[in-house]
Amino acid sequence: MIYLILPSYNEKENLVKIFKKIDNLKISKNFVVILVDDCSTDNTIKLRLNKNKFKVIYKRHPKNLGLSAALESGFNIVKDKVKKNDFIITMDSDNTHPIKIIPNMVNVLKKNNSDIIIASRFLPTSKINGLSYFRQSLSYAAKYVYSFIFPYKNLKEYTGNFRVYRSHLIKNLMKNKKFFQNEDFNIVVKILLYLTKNIKNLKISEYPLVLNYHHKMGSSKMRITRNIFFTLKLIVLKKF
Repeated sequence: MIYLILPSYNEKENLVKIFKKIDNLKISKNFVVILVDDCSTDNTIKLRLNKNKFKVIYKRHPKNLGLSAALESGFNIVKDKVKKNDFIITMDSDNTHPIKIIPNMVNVLKKNNSDIIIASRFLPTSKINGLSYFRQSLSYAAKYVYSFIFPYKNLKEYTGNFRVYRSHLIKNLMKNKKFFQNEDFNIVVKILLYLTKNIKNLKISEYPLVLNYHHKMGSSKMRITRNIFFTLKLIVLKKF
């Protein structure tokens, strides 16, 4: 099975499109979608979740807690459900990530005998559409900073949340009960750094990503100044 975790805050219109794209996959019946609604105010709760070819598990937070808590909730739901050969996928709920490449990502992961495969913005055939020059510059700056301070074989994409994990990695991660506390968007990097440090012979592959930011409905939820602060904290304190 493929367990797809979708942390969501006010993404109802985008989720409708994402669900339709999953339904159109030939392997859609192999999906279990974990929708973590981080106290949305756009009636995400009223989505028709039982009209799809795949199963949906819905979890709503009583208040807005941020990306870190949403991922923790999703991982907590799947950690006792997944079997050895299952896969856990994380991605954004804003319709910028191409659903159609998931089967190829899983196949490449299997072929390469990798533990993680990351949809990467930094491969020769990758593209970024509809994102401002400033936001692209921040992404490249983060790439060079992390690559310099925390180099790892075949790893260029540190901050992207579109990943496929083998199930044992998340089971290992969830043994640390305080891992997700007091974090925000930087949790995506923290997860990766933790796994590279604590999993022996971890093998990472990357898959070219075409990021279609112009497909997104609504504004970005990322607070840039806050994200930079948490990034610097992670680099300085190295608590992973």
